[in-house]
Amino acid sequence: MADTTITPAATEVGKAQHFTDSQSQLIAKLRKQLPSIVREAEEASELPVSSSIWGVPLVPTPEAAADSHDLRIDVILNKFIKARNNDVELAANMLKSTLMWRAEFRVDRILEEEFPEDVFGQVGYVYGHDGEGRPVTYNTYGNLDNALVFGDLIRFLRWRVQLHERGMRKLDFVDVADMVQVHDYDGVGLFSYDKDAKAASRATIQLMSDNYPETLAVKIFANVPGWGETIFNIVCLWLSEDTKQKFVVVSKANTPRVLAERIGLDNIPAKFVAGKSESLVDEVNSAPEPQTAHENPAENQPEPTDAITDADSKQTHQLPPGDTERTSLSAPSPLPSPPQPAVTPAPASPSSSPEDLKDMTAGMRIDDKTENQKPEATAAPMP
Repeated sequence: MADTTITPAATEVGKAQHFTDSQSQLIAKLRKQLPSIVREAEEASELPVSSSIWGVPLVPTPEAAADSHDLRIDVILNKFIKARNNDVELAANMLKSTLMWRAEFRVDRILEEEFPEDVFGQVGYVYGHDGEGRPVTYNTYGNLDNALVFGDLIRFLRWRVQLHERGMRKLDFVDVADMVQVHDYDGVGLFSYDKDAKAASRATIQLMSDNYPETLAVKIFANVPGWGETIFNIVCLWLSEDTKQKFVVVSKANTPRVLAERIGLDNIPAKFVAGKSESLVDEVNSAPEPQTAHENPAENQPEPTDAITDADSKQTHQLPPGDTERTSLSAPSPLPSPPQPAVTPAPASPSSSPEDLKDMTAGMRIDDKTENQKPEATAAPMP
């Protein structure tokens, strides 16, 4: 029998809360295990474990009505199920591990932490939203002092998680359940990916893939140089179709137009449209639909704004007026000011090996947590 889309029982159902019959069945199975998942996490952890994640309580409180059914929980559980190829037991283990990690990493208090503005101020931030209300995170990868940004790995990871958590807290899991990321490669050089960036990238990728499944809707690689597009085309060979469909790789010449098309002219930082606002209106109205990685990677070289090719999770500079939120999260390779989203890969140097290219693949999937993602994948250029 065909898998039809159904509407779960609830007073109001949001756009993100519609599931197929098979999805609903898997979610129901995992939901029944929530009390034991939380209990086992508490027993295995040396620190207090919260039964809430991303602002949503997973286990109803005694005060809650017996018949209440918070559909936000279903949305979150479905992310873990998809990340583990619809295997409920693996999804349960992943959720348990995530709850334990959040306790050990003190994630619930991480939004209160402060990080040096002179170190992370230009690295990443959350700014505005796209036409579907999804928050947009920007990450900058050029002209960074890699030793300063990535040298203290623990500090960097905490900053990176904070940025991602800021984005996650903007999701209501009713109508909006994932984010958009923009990775700005303006100023990135062939040798930007050094040992500090590589170590940070690997750690970030593992952390995000383990604990932030299916949190990415679209990842836009902006201001990518010609040689960078070639690298991405090669990386595509290791990506699943689901992952490639989420990636858009754009040359410097086409970045303003593509961001205006996909996010909205009024919702992108001024640095991307400086002096171009009026002309962009006409460009956006007449421009063809940009390609995604899987459509024709080989043709997406320098000029086209098209794409070639996640995830979990794995966060400024002068921001234009509007819905802005400054924070720090991740950045690979040197770059002085522009913005950029969370976790993502950096271009490889001329001496890059096949293993480095595979690392890039892992990095590109970091926040995606696609069904084909391997939990053990941990390396990639640019966190």
